Amino acid sequence: MGRFFRAVRLPFLCLLCLAIAAIACLYPVFGVEQKETESERAGILRVWQIDSFEGGRGSRALFLNSVARIYENKNNMFVLITTHTPESAANAVAEGQLPDVISYGPGLEFIADIARPLPGYTFDAGKLGGETFAYPWCRGSYFLLTGEGDFSDVTPQNTVFSIGRGASVTVAAAVEEYAGTYAAEPSVQAYVDLIGGKYRYMIGTQRDVWRLRTRAYTFSARPLTAFSDLFQYVSVCAEDGGQYSAALEFVEVLLSKEVQESVTSIGMLSIDYTIYTGDEIFMAAEREPPRSTVSAFLTLSARRELEQLAEETLNGDKSSAKKLKNCLL
Repeated sequence: MGRFFRAVRLPFLCLLCLAIAAIACLYPVFGVEQKETESERAGILRVWQIDSFEGGRGSRALFLNSVARIYENKNNMFVLITTHTPESAANAVAEGQLPDVISYGPGLEFIADIARPLPGYTFDAGKLGGETFAYPWCRGSYFLLTGEGDFSDVTPQNTVFSIGRGASVTVAAAVEEYAGTYAAEPSVQAYVDLIGGKYRYMIGTQRDVWRLRTRAYTFSARPLTAFSDLFQYVSVCAEDGGQYSAALEFVEVLLSKEVQESVTSIGMLSIDYTIYTGDEIFMAAEREPPRSTVSAFLTLSARRELEQLAEETLNGDKSSAKKLKNCLL
């Protein structure tokens, strides 16, 4: 047995040396390929999502995650979607943290300081100094809803305003030229009272349409087309040349026909495309987009002023009515 081991030891050692040499030669090749792959995927595009008003159904953050996967399949970058409140986003920016792309609704005035131009896009409410810095990737609408009426006998006594987060129902009603002192209730209470018969009509948003559908309530809805501020905007904030280009590419994917046709999944409307078929309520909202809105960079103080002017307008103040319309785009 000892003679056998002595006989095979030399050939074994030779083979072992050859194997080590081969691995040593091949390792740099594999190492370079690994480094190149990691480098190609090292880029991260940071996208913030802010729900500053109630959407339709489902999550806009999850929707953006699906858009991120489409983008990643076409680009060698990873997209990180972060959900913020308006307050947490403002605090992060104050601490020097900036996203590459931000999705938001009107009323977040700090975005005017960090947004960069969107070449090739035009939207009046998203302009600063004549250039477009914000473009809507989806929108909502205000609606007059009823379970039994024909929209001909709306009065302050039989109508309730559904006050949802971030919605300016009072402004929508005032610009639509309703008049009087209307009851205003939190959205859930408002639709419960509509269903229960306390009110014949309700003025609310696309979110209320989906709430009533979830309850299997039979109702009719007519879009209010004089005004809407229910726009979900996208802006690019990246400053670096490469990141700025990558951010613009993400916006291009988000606004593409393929993606826009799928915003029906979150119960919202598109700015540039007709996407609803067989849904009379949302088809009507598509046919008649809002005739006026507010700036994407509306300040909170300006929003409060609009609400005050709207209240005064509903109560018959003609001077406030004129000021209100002068504040709109």
